[in-house]
Amino acid sequence: MSGELLFYRSDDGNIATGRLKSDGIFTPLATGRLGRGRTDIVAVGRELLFYRAGSGVIATGRLSSDGIFTQLADGRLGDSWTHIVALGRELFFYRSDSGVIATGRLSNEGIFTQLASGRLNADWTDIVALGQELLFYNSETGGIATGRIDTNGIFTGLAEGRLNVNWDFIVAIGRELLFYRFETGEIATGRISTNGIFTGLAEGLLNEQWSHIVALDRDLLFYRFDLGAIATGRIDTNGIFKGFADGQLAVSWGIITGVV
Repeated sequence: MSGELLFYRSDDGNIATGRLKSDGIFTPLATGRLGRGRTDIVAVGRELLFYRAGSGVIATGRLSSDGIFTQLADGRLGDSWTHIVALGRELFFYRSDSGVIATGRLSNEGIFTQLASGRLNADWTDIVALGQELLFYNSETGGIATGRIDTNGIFTGLAEGRLNVNWDFIVAIGRELLFYRFETGEIATGRISTNGIFTGLAEGLLNEQWSHIVALDRDLLFYRFDLGAIATGRIDTNGIFKGFADGQLAVSWGIITGVV
C-alpha cells in the first residue's frame, strides 16, 4: 500500500511529490511552489495543515493520490507551538517551554476547529501518535509518558516510564515505534499498547546521518538533507527491520510529510 510524500523547502517554497510503493520503490510525481517559511506540515488523512511558528499563520490543502496539491483554506492559530501531531482527524499542539497544550480538528474541507486547551509537563523533546494514543519522550533524561486524545480533543494521561537517552528520531509505524541515533545509526523498536504501556522489541544498526525518517503505512523512507540520498525499508509487527532499496533525490528538502 504505502502512500504519497510531499517534499518542501521553506526558503523558497518549492515542493515536490512522489509515491512510495510497498516494495520500497520511490516514484516522483509532481513539482510546484507554495508559500515560504512554513515550519510544520502535518497530514490529517489526505489533508495537510501548514503552520508558521513565528506568526501562527496556517494554511490547509489536499494531496491527491497522483501527487497533485490543491489549496483549501487559510487562518491563524497561536504562535510558538513546538510540536503538532495528528491523531485521526484531531490535532495535538504542544509548547515544550511551558507545557501548554491545545487540540483541534481538521475537516475534509480543510477547515480547522479548536477543541480544548490545557497544560502538561514541559521539556518533552519528542511526541509521537499511535492511533489515538501519544508517546512523550525526553531525550536528555530518557523519561517517557503516554496519554490519549479522544475525538472531543480531551487529553487523558495513561502511564510513565523510562527508556535510553539520546534517541534523535522516534517514528510510529502502526502501533510499533522505531528509535534512531543520527551519529551512530543505532536503532531500537518497541510497541505501545492502547493502554499506553511500552514494550521493547528489537535492536539493530542502520547507516548513520539520515536527517529525515518518514513512515507510510508500515514502510519507511530515509533521506539525507546534505546528499539527497534515500533508502527504504519496513518494520514488521515484531519490530524487525528489513531494508528494500536505495536511490537519489534532490538535496535540501527541509520537511517531508507522508500521506496514506
